[in-house]
Amino acid sequence: MSYHKLLSKQIKKHLSAGKDLDETLLRFIESINDSYNAFERDRELSDHAFLISEKEYIEIQSRLQEEVSVRRESIEKLQDAISQIDSDQEHAVNKNEDNLLDVVSYLNEQINKRKEAEIELLQAKTEAEKANIAKSEFLSIMSHEIRTPLNAVIGLGHILLHKDPRPDQIKNLQVLRTSADNLLTLINDILDFSKIEAGKLELENSPFDLRKLVNDLFLANEIKAHEKGNTMDLSVDGKIPHRVLGDQLRLMQVLNNLLSNAVKFTQNGTVTLKLRLYEIDNSRCTIHFAIRDTGVGIAEQNLEHIFMPFSQASSSITRQFGGTGLGLAITSQLLTMMNSEIKVNTQLGKGSEFHFTLDFPYLLNMEKEDESMTIIEHDLRFAHILLVEDTPFNILFATQLLEGWNTTVDVAENGMIAVEKMRFHKYDIVLMDLQMPEMDGYTASRKIREFNDHTPIIALTASVSTDVRERINQSGMQDYIAKPFNPDELFLRIRKYLNGRADRDRHE
Repeated sequence: MSYHKLLSKQIKKHLSAGKDLDETLLRFIESINDSYNAFERDRELSDHAFLISEKEYIEIQSRLQEEVSVRRESIEKLQDAISQIDSDQEHAVNKNEDNLLDVVSYLNEQINKRKEAEIELLQAKTEAEKANIAKSEFLSIMSHEIRTPLNAVIGLGHILLHKDPRPDQIKNLQVLRTSADNLLTLINDILDFSKIEAGKLELENSPFDLRKLVNDLFLANEIKAHEKGNTMDLSVDGKIPHRVLGDQLRLMQVLNNLLSNAVKFTQNGTVTLKLRLYEIDNSRCTIHFAIRDTGVGIAEQNLEHIFMPFSQASSSITRQFGGTGLGLAITSQLLTMMNSEIKVNTQLGKGSEFHFTLDFPYLLNMEKEDESMTIIEHDLRFAHILLVEDTPFNILFATQLLEGWNTTVDVAENGMIAVEKMRFHKYDIVLMDLQMPEMDGYTASRKIREFNDHTPIIALTASVSTDVRERINQSGMQDYIAKPFNPDELFLRIRKYLNGRADRDRHE
């Protein structure tokens, strides 16, 4: 039998070689041999386990050292970032200490400050929105309060000019009309800019005669141009369609701003309005508009300012020529709303050219000539009209105007009186002011519609914002005229509804 080497040595040393051993001793020696072998195996296992544990320990320690290093590096980067954000030593963390708690404490402090700042910003935003609403309400009130007397100034000036004034009065009346028109332009600029700024200006899309619009604007600016010794030149491409779809009022505003500016800044020179057909297909056309003058021009360094609100090329421009500095800002923003862009070529002392392109759907077949294109014969054939108006000078103007067109006019000073008059009298048309004491025009119109659904009601309003137009429609009124109104426009609007009633009467 083979024994463990240590046991074999002991047997050889203490037992005689070749001596037979009894069974009991042999079993004892075998047991010792098993113990030696077991011990050997246990030692090998123990050595192996120790080697494995030592290796794992080294690996774990290495990972811990790496993590500590990364942690320290991260803290240092946080400390550097914090120091750059906050140089105040009272709040900056100590860079000489590896203390994550300081960093966390500082960050918590900053988070709390940020939350407080966000709350303050929300409060400021709320206050700003309230202020903006208050501004809009103020502008709406000012619009009404300024336009109402201005309506009488412009209207009475119109009446006086058409009542065969003496030659020495004509000049004064023309100056009165021009001054009133300039005042209206300033008011419109301020109100329009406010509407654009608030996102409340909406474009309309209706058919109009582009050639007539351009010709009317040209003629309207020609008198002022001649006063400054300027020559006016109009060039319209013969291929341009007559009737297009778009916002006639806003296009007129854009062109009038540019034309009046060209006239204003030119003395003894030339102002040119040119329309050129750029592209056309079966349904749409693209037209290039250019307004050129030989006036003062604009210095290159001032070009970036002229389209900014309340800005002009220089303060001397304001002193010499006047104006709010809103015309070009509004023009630029209106063209942006029309998917276009205004461009300018200019040279100081030699003049400027403002130009842009617009895309229009157009009407292939010319419809019946629009009433506004015909020569107006101011005769309403003894129509009976109810005028609902509370301002004495507007009553004076409107009554004289309407009676001059062969009408009979009844006056109601507020909505409550108007409702009662409508109950007991028959009128061909109602001209309804909106803001009145006792009962406003909206309420009066709704009450009238409870017992009369056929008499046309036209609102007379100093405000034509989107919400006002919606309220007009919801109150049962058919149409509106903005104050101060053009007498010809009022005449055509009244005649339109009178003709509509006449057609209905013939069929009944």
